[in-house]
Amino acid sequence: MTRERKKTRFSWMKGLIPYVLASGLIIGLVFYGSLDKQSGDATLSLDSFAANDYNVSVDQLSELYVVADLSDALGLASASDVASNYMVTTTMYDSGQTSAGKLEKPNLTNIVVSRGVIEHVVEEGENIDTIAAKYKVSADNIRWSNNLKTVDVAVGTVLSLPSTNGIVYTVKAGDTAESIAEKYGSTAEEIISLNDLEVSGLSEGAKIIVKGGSLPETERPEYVPPAPVVQRRTYTYTYLGSTSERQDVQVVGYFYGLGGPYGAGQCTQWAWYNRKDLPSNLGNANAWAARAAAMGYLVNRTPAAGAVFQTSSGWYGHVGYVEAVNSDGSIVVTEMNYGVNYRVIRSTIPASAVGNFNYIH
Repeated sequence: MTRERKKTRFSWMKGLIPYVLASGLIIGLVFYGSLDKQSGDATLSLDSFAANDYNVSVDQLSELYVVADLSDALGLASASDVASNYMVTTTMYDSGQTSAGKLEKPNLTNIVVSRGVIEHVVEEGENIDTIAAKYKVSADNIRWSNNLKTVDVAVGTVLSLPSTNGIVYTVKAGDTAESIAEKYGSTAEEIISLNDLEVSGLSEGAKIIVKGGSLPETERPEYVPPAPVVQRRTYTYTYLGSTSERQDVQVVGYFYGLGGPYGAGQCTQWAWYNRKDLPSNLGNANAWAARAAAMGYLVNRTPAAGAVFQTSSGWYGHVGYVEAVNSDGSIVVTEMNYGVNYRVIRSTIPASAVGNFNYIH
């Protein structure tokens, strides 16, 4: 029994010899293969890659894999560090390899498109809704990322799509991860992590993903600014008496350089600018109705669109241009120097005051 027991023990130890020899051979090959054939550097650390301008041979990448796999299988204390080095180098490898079998240093300062941005070419029969369903994002995510007002999009259009719920944003000068996160509803940490900005930072013009982000209402392509609120007011200038009533007054703007034979910034300049067929020698506004009538123009108390309204009240009188006649008898007019030189206002003269003016047709 003793001899058989010794024989069994020897047979068991003999069975381990091939594995021990194989392991030793592999470790020896890994060590030898890790030597840099050009410089004699015997390490595969990231420092050695940096010293060589981040050029990594395909052989070195393969050797790192073997080392990482063996380290994990043998439970070595350095297994996590070795695995980390392999993952970093693999990421570099995936970014593009030259025909010479060398990996060039990635361009970290001129990122054009984040790895999370998907470029999709629209095909026949597709619209934003169908594309959104395909990539499992919302239609608004896609529209806002591409400045589209509707879900319709032309065939052949190249769309930038977020790979997760959020928006694709083009970095502008002065942007930071914090400012983008605050404005569009995300976190700086997620923006940095998702777009690999730990080293390169933000680059103006780059497309990145803002996870969970959305556009403020005023930046959405479908946004329509609300119509301006017009306060109903009545302006009365004493020197124009009852003829000066105005409602719904809006400032159209300030107009310089209109030219013409009448004084710059005066009411006569604006009236002539809209009715250049009128003579250039009508004088001050208080004389326009009488002189125009004498020259053969129709002058009466009946307003019409395109007519010049005139009053002799005040120091020099006043003229303006009739834009429209409303169904209730009121008229819409524009006029310059109604209290302020060069300023043109648009307003409504109520039907009760329309009869106070002459109209030059």
